Amino acid sequence: MTGLRAVWTPWRQRPAVQQTTFLLAIDAVTNAIDYGFHIYVARVLLPAEFAAAQTINSLLLLGLTTAAVMQPVVARYVAEANLSTDLPSRTDFAIFRHFLGRSGLVGLGAVLLIWLLRGSLADWLNLPETAVALAAFMIFIATTRPVVAGMLQGQRRFGWFGGMRLGYAVGRFAVGLLLISALGLGLNGAIGAMPLGGVVSLLVGLACLGGLAWHGGTAVPSKYRWSASTLTLNALVAYAAYMALLSLDLVWVNRLLPAEDAALYATAVLLRRVLLLPGAVIVIMYPRAVARVAAKQSPDTLLWQTAVVVSLPTVLLTAVLTLFGAPLIRWTLGPAYVAAAPLLGGMGAAMLGVGLTVIWLNFYLATRPLPFVILLAGTAVLQLVLLQAVPLDLPTVTAIFGLGGWLPAIGGGLLYWFWLRPTLEHTS
Repeated sequence: MTGLRAVWTPWRQRPAVQQTTFLLAIDAVTNAIDYGFHIYVARVLLPAEFAAAQTINSLLLLGLTTAAVMQPVVARYVAEANLSTDLPSRTDFAIFRHFLGRSGLVGLGAVLLIWLLRGSLADWLNLPETAVALAAFMIFIATTRPVVAGMLQGQRRFGWFGGMRLGYAVGRFAVGLLLISALGLGLNGAIGAMPLGGVVSLLVGLACLGGLAWHGGTAVPSKYRWSASTLTLNALVAYAAYMALLSLDLVWVNRLLPAEDAALYATAVLLRRVLLLPGAVIVIMYPRAVARVAAKQSPDTLLWQTAVVVSLPTVLLTAVLTLFGAPLIRWTLGPAYVAAAPLLGGMGAAMLGVGLTVIWLNFYLATRPLPFVILLAGTAVLQLVLLQAVPLDLPTVTAIFGLGGWLPAIGGGLLYWFWLRPTLEHTS
């Protein structure tokens, strides 16, 4: 009992530790449900339909992550407004309405544009037109949900913040079961479940904010009005380039290779996402990196500790997938996808580079972003050129993906060692 109290008492007395533990638990449940959905889709759809579903999912992840740049912007402004003694009460809600309205208009415009171009996009992507049309509605969710999440984050309502992610996972899975199994909609049901799950997530966040989100005459201070600050633009380009590196290889495989190869590569892409686990440690690193570089102090220890925490699980999980990939695929996704197992070792090596790239991405956004953003964007362009110019098979695409992961990982380290580090003190 004494030992239990020694653990319980500090945990109970430290809200930050409680919040972190709670968010980690929600993330674990959310990720399990997410993978459950993908496994279910792989088992009930034909391989070519599964490849199409994963391709659209990759494209939506690109859009969702790029649009998520508004979350840290809103969170920062809301947190500043709540800490300020010079602003009227409820300024945070005025900021929320301001950004939500403009983000919503951008989202609706993008939905309309994709809807009008759905035929051409479907032909270019080698996807069914109906599936592209259904996926278009997710763009509205992609632009509005980050604003709601940023409001909750800025208000430090982390339980509801995590609840939005969980709401999407549960909503997508439940709606997917209804549309695919009960109504027999197949691929269209799998795609339609994504925006409908997003609606569930959005409603969870709005329910937390309540009526105050829509009432009150407080004007938005001019410094919080819609603006394209240098940091926001850098983050937007960086997020878009990063997600292009992480997503477009599958798009090209689905466009240019046979359906059977696309299904196998989609399997490897799905499994490689298990290997990217830097989320919690990056959240911890970000403010500490800001503080140390602002104080002209070297973050060497912080960086190598973060790299170890990110890399070790990736190496261990890669070993598991390399050694036991075939039986794992057979047990989860089914025997039709077992031939993807030889790709997993190369994918794991590539994801180790991607994990290090994520560290540098967040480190430079927290300090001096422009050179690394240029490197990341240049790497994304190089990846597209190679995917278009080189004769493709599955090992070649895997190698191109690996290059896209390791080039900014190595380049970020060189930038730090020869450019940023010499300007800092090395007292610790």
